[in-house]
Amino acid sequence: MRFTRSSRAVAALAALALTVAACGAEEEAAEETTEATETTEESTDEAPADAGSLLLGYLLPETGQLAFLGPPMISGVQLAVQEINDAGGLFGAAVELISADEAGDAGRAAEEGNRLLAAGVDAIVGAASTSMTLSVIDAVTSAGVVQCSPSNTGIGLTTYPDKGYYFRTAPSDVLQAPVLAETILNSGAANVAVVARADDYGRPFMEETVANLESRGATVTLQEAYDPESATFDSVVEAMLNSGADAYAVISFVEGAQIVSGLLAAGVAPTAIFGADGIAGAAFADNFSGPEVLEGMTFTAPTALVPPDFEARLLEFNPDLVDFLFAPNSYDCVNLIALAAVQGGSTDAATIRDNMISVSTGDNVCTTFAECLPFLEAGETVAYQSSAGGALNLIEVREGGGEPSQGTIEVSKWVDGEFTSQGLVTGNLLVD
Repeated sequence: MRFTRSSRAVAALAALALTVAACGAEEEAAEETTEATETTEESTDEAPADAGSLLLGYLLPETGQLAFLGPPMISGVQLAVQEINDAGGLFGAAVELISADEAGDAGRAAEEGNRLLAAGVDAIVGAASTSMTLSVIDAVTSAGVVQCSPSNTGIGLTTYPDKGYYFRTAPSDVLQAPVLAETILNSGAANVAVVARADDYGRPFMEETVANLESRGATVTLQEAYDPESATFDSVVEAMLNSGADAYAVISFVEGAQIVSGLLAAGVAPTAIFGADGIAGAAFADNFSGPEVLEGMTFTAPTALVPPDFEARLLEFNPDLVDFLFAPNSYDCVNLIALAAVQGGSTDAATIRDNMISVSTGDNVCTTFAECLPFLEAGETVAYQSSAGGALNLIEVREGGGEPSQGTIEVSKWVDGEFTSQGLVTGNLLVD
């Protein structure tokens, strides 16, 4: 089932903008980012003799509870590598790619991450979930290897000590939570039960959502973090049903299907159930007898809408794709890494780290490696734009690492058996 678009709803929601403040950001971030840009604006006409080839690894879910995210994310990585190599590679050498499966398991993710490090990778794309990233980030950054996640939205990563080596191209849940709250309230609900995974993704996201609901006048009848490894979630469903809520928010991964099934079995209408990016997408319906069961259920997530030309390139590369969630973000990670190496004149991980932010904030707008490359070769700067459309504008939020200063959150709903976009909301991340 292909992702469809609703242009009339997009027009209704596109004007809504949210401005939120990121906690724990350093006051000097903007000044330091400017300094980084100034120190990296050098011509790359002649690369150093030891510039080296780029060895890239991905740590993404090929199996496990987030396996549905694997195809679009991995395809985004592979497409970017193919295009870079078609453009001549880096410093005359092809980019090499090593795969690793995080499998939705912290132990497995750590093992696979160590395997990539042992292979000598210069940078890693992944992991997919915040929890999986937290299982590898210390080893990766301590080894002096760049890590760029396409899909980590966990709030705590904004201030995580990373020696400047961690980046993400997905917007923080600080931006998604207000959209989820507003979407619930726009349905007419006034009393909301919110449950979430008791992990580094779910708990902070739930707390931020609850704060936004309450600030908008809603009554939160239940706020509960559950063990995602539980054999059943009957007690979670029972607590939600007994809370007196008229709307139910489920911040989960695939285990959320059991919670949603329990609510539906108890007679809750799908229109009263709301999900977030962990279960957003056409693949979620595979956990039910059919998409008609979910008719009217609404979700928020970083936008999966992609420009037609990029979607066509993805589908030519992988015709089996049904969702595009985080595919652009994966593609962006690879291109930022490659462009940072070119601008710095080396595939050394420290060089890549020091140039990641500035290649998204320069003077010449470009959207592919091949389009950006001539500017860098001429000694000019580039402002790489997301393949999903719009500026990335990475900002330094901790020790040199960075994340997008803005993000587009999409509201989607199951309509007539199709997972359909209802509109886009843009939020800006401000650094104190």
